[in-house]
Amino acid sequence: MHRSSFIASLVLCVAVTGTAMAVPPSNGYIGVFGDPSGTDCYITLNKSGNGRMHVFAATGGSTSAGIQGAEFRIQIDPPAPDALLIWQPSPGATVTSGNVIDNGNGGGGFMFFNSCQTQTGLAGDKVKLGEIQAFNLNGEHRLIVRRSDTTTNGNFACPSVLLCDSPAYTQVCLTLENGDPALGGEDPMGFVSVVNSQSGSGGSCGFVATTSETWSTVKDLYR
Repeated sequence: MHRSSFIASLVLCVAVTGTAMAVPPSNGYIGVFGDPSGTDCYITLNKSGNGRMHVFAATGGSTSAGIQGAEFRIQIDPPAPDALLIWQPSPGATVTSGNVIDNGNGGGGFMFFNSCQTQTGLAGDKVKLGEIQAFNLNGEHRLIVRRSDTTTNGNFACPSVLLCDSPAYTQVCLTLENGDPALGGEDPMGFVSVVNSQSGSGGSCGFVATTSETWSTVKDLYR
């Protein structure tokens, strides 16, 4: 059974439709960025579709003091079968398994650090989880952080991280869990980056919030 701190049980009403929906947990996020400092989620590759992308976990809520592990996948939408995408976990990770990149065939990875990963111990710290080297990734694509298809814990149908509370290493969700009625049957989405965006839109670059979104927009965010 999940601890009460894992998933917020609050409910908010979306004004346009009056539909009640659960509030996603505010435990930070995992995102893909085009810069080494983790600030720009609109990523531009070179003319050949080559470049390096950076994956960070940003802390918040129960993860504010830091994290010691993560489990997630990054969906390429639409898939790019002609591209080569290489996942390189942070060298500080002492245990890694799987491949976080889902280029149309599913995916998911797990990583664990021997020590707590943090900068200041406050919300907003960014922990480098790894890098993605892209080759021949042409055209516009969304990079969507979702739950792993190969989760190590079947009780957590969400992108998740491990807290720095040895020996428990408590696992917490970063989104609503798959199957939550608020998702309307959609797979939960934690963060959206865009590669080669023509419009400069389509990404989230932060927490996926629901307070100011209509129900139709929220459903789109969680597709």
